[in-house]
Amino acid sequence: MLKLLVLLFCLLALSFCCKCKDQTTQESFCGAHWVSHVKVIARVAKQGLPADTSRKGLNNLRYTVQHVKVFKTPANLTTLPSEIFTPSESPACGLKISAGHEYLLAGRVEGASSLYTVLCGQVVPDSSTSTEFEKVLEWKNVPASLPAQLAAIKC
Repeated sequence: MLKLLVLLFCLLALSFCCKCKDQTTQESFCGAHWVSHVKVIARVAKQGLPADTSRKGLNNLRYTVQHVKVFKTPANLTTLPSEIFTPSESPACGLKISAGHEYLLAGRVEGASSLYTVLCGQVVPDSSTSTEFEKVLEWKNVPASLPAQLAAIKC
């Protein structure tokens, strides 16, 4: 009986996990609206999304970032906003990253110009290693060849 309860608990826990499809570097890059090397300045919890987005709710994290190097930007934006939104819940694939650290992030534009990101679709090297945390690559672990590879991708 105890084994059955443990198995049931494990299956239940798995059903609430974020599940992402494995993608190549090019697939992730081309699927993203924006890709940027960012330095996280601040993280604020329990944030609503901007009014021009289709997503609703107050359970979001808002990151204030400095874009150190932008690798991809949508055609309708000349610069990327300094705020990025993500769900705060792990089952919704929200990002939990730290202020003061630098990351390679990718995501989508919601509404006219709101940046949104989740764990799925982050750009990682094709030969990914344990240096990434939940598929988010901290900039200090970016291989030296990856920035040039991103600059050369044609979608």
